[in-house]
Amino acid sequence: MRKSSPMRFLVVALWSCAAWAQGRIQNFDIFISAGPAWNKSHAISGTNVTLADSWGYSSETDYGYQVARASAASLWIDYSMVFPDPGLKANVPVSSSGKSGFAATLGLRFMVPVNSRLSFYAVSGGGVGSFWYPAVTGSANPSVFTNSTSHGVFVFGGGADVRLLRWFSLRMEVRDLVTGKDLSGAAGRHHVLPLFGVAFHF
Repeated sequence: MRKSSPMRFLVVALWSCAAWAQGRIQNFDIFISAGPAWNKSHAISGTNVTLADSWGYSSETDYGYQVARASAASLWIDYSMVFPDPGLKANVPVSSSGKSGFAATLGLRFMVPVNSRLSFYAVSGGGVGSFWYPAVTGSANPSVFTNSTSHGVFVFGGGADVRLLRWFSLRMEVRDLVTGKDLSGAAGRHHVLPLFGVAFHF
């Protein structure tokens, strides 16, 4: 009887750990995504130099930590790093200028499940970013070059999470990165970024 006690203890301990791991709440997730980025043609502010339509891509890494839960809905702290990179070319004169950027934001994400596999969420936050923007040098024969600046940003958006496994899901979202005017190739302040990727849950 005594000889079997350690074995029984080990079996009970393993069973308890497995039950705990299976039933514990997942409070942390990582979302890795990418999607298209684009800008419509527009003139550089204060000049008659027109920039052509451009298409590129954006990428994002997003970290979430659950801080509250009421019934099925949950509230998460959301930290995001997004890299918009639409290509950009000047029509007159013919020269090109890259318009990438980077923004880091901290905010909140509110998630509401529809069923055991599908959840919808809204996210909002603020932070700071580093952006490139086009400028013109010369008057007789102007040429386009690229400057960079740091600027405060605001982000809001939402998406859907489709859980495939307990620790893995597909996620689709749209975020509007609001910056200073004419940054990262945009004519205004809004950078609409559709993003598609995978989320890992821990």
